[in-house]
Amino acid sequence: MAMRPETRRSTILYSTLPLKRLLTLLVLPPLLVLAALLILKGTVPEFTEIIGMANKVAGGWGVFLLAFGSGSQAWRPWRLAWRIPGVQQWLFPDLNGTWRGSTSSNWPSIKAMLDAYEGVADPRHAGALDLLPLKDDAIEMKITASFFRLRVEAKLSATNAKSHSVSARVEWNEHLERFELNYVYNQETPSPESTDEWLHPGAAHLVLDMDANRLDGEYWTRRTWRSGLNTAGLISVVRK
Repeated sequence: MAMRPETRRSTILYSTLPLKRLLTLLVLPPLLVLAALLILKGTVPEFTEIIGMANKVAGGWGVFLLAFGSGSQAWRPWRLAWRIPGVQQWLFPDLNGTWRGSTSSNWPSIKAMLDAYEGVADPRHAGALDLLPLKDDAIEMKITASFFRLRVEAKLSATNAKSHSVSARVEWNEHLERFELNYVYNQETPSPESTDEWLHPGAAHLVLDMDANRLDGEYWTRRTWRSGLNTAGLISVVRK
């Protein structure tokens, strides 16, 4: 799976948080700091002085969030907070890193239907399509995330296809009590076969197993859709 760098669009991870948790994160710390400053002052200040102190505290907290929550290869201070037990479960998981595993595509079933339609199918291979084995391929994913950014890149082994996410989002499934990664991507295949395209979009839905550092789920593509050759399959990757 792959995406075009010029079309990639980052997604803010703080939008993953439920409204109550987001408000708690944004409002509670500066309120505690303001309360501590008022207590340390020892006297009751004028209302205008309180407003001035509140503005300074809010501005300082905003600057801290921007500095602490931003991320790059050289500057990722926010990941220090993820070492605190329970933080990833309360906020959102740290998905940064390289994930390796495999994809399993339904291409053999699609190829069998194509061969039958074109009259080139081997009659000895007739049978139920759902009994055909899936086509496996190695995949390497790189996820870059911060408080304000989430990007997924991937590379397939067999075709050297590369992808970059166009849109990505981590969501907490309250019913199943788990984090899920959903993203849309564009895939570039450098030397596509006649049944493939050099560029096509797709989507993936992956479930995070935080204990096993594992992502498992499904993907869909829009490759050569006019000929009915758009594929789907499974993804399973583990963080290295």
